[in-house]
Amino acid sequence: MRAADNPFTVQKLWKIRYRLSGATWEELLDRLARLRHRAAIVGPHGHGKTTLLKNLAPRLEERGFRIRSVMLHEGERRLSRLQREALLRDLAPRDLLCVDGAEQLGRWAWQELRLRSHAAGGLLITSHRPGLLPALVTCETTPELLAGIVRDLAGNRGEGPAAGDLWARHGGNVREALWEMYDRWACT
Repeated sequence: MRAADNPFTVQKLWKIRYRLSGATWEELLDRLARLRHRAAIVGPHGHGKTTLLKNLAPRLEERGFRIRSVMLHEGERRLSRLQREALLRDLAPRDLLCVDGAEQLGRWAWQELRLRSHAAGGLLITSHRPGLLPALVTCETTPELLAGIVRDLAGNRGEGPAAGDLWARHGGNVREALWEMYDRWACT
């Protein structure tokens, strides 16, 4: 199979939208406003934190915010000079800072970010652990969620392992489950 024909390519996975459960987008945005736009999206690897953050950004822009974002990777204990510049330079109340992977920051870097962010209109982070900021959402996955995503990507061709088995094998990590589906399709 040609890579472009695989329904589980990275380009197609990036188009997946976060599927809210138990709330509407308006309710979620209202909750964020009640938290003064300072909150965390919490959950394990592959549970949708980055996708939710990415899907919230345009909705926040519609409400008048200018989004400034950085993504931290494993072992990045502080913001680089370029990240600091992009995130913290000339902050104004209409700026909303989005930090994906905030749990990576060391204690002092996190404290500096929290203090400097007060000049902005908000600070929205993702984290694998709770406690850095009040939780806006705790991301959870289910076998049904995974089955729906596979169905949306592959349509009627979505044959493969049962979603429950795939979900359990990857400990609920939907991203890893979809990577496995990519590999399975690549072999056909």
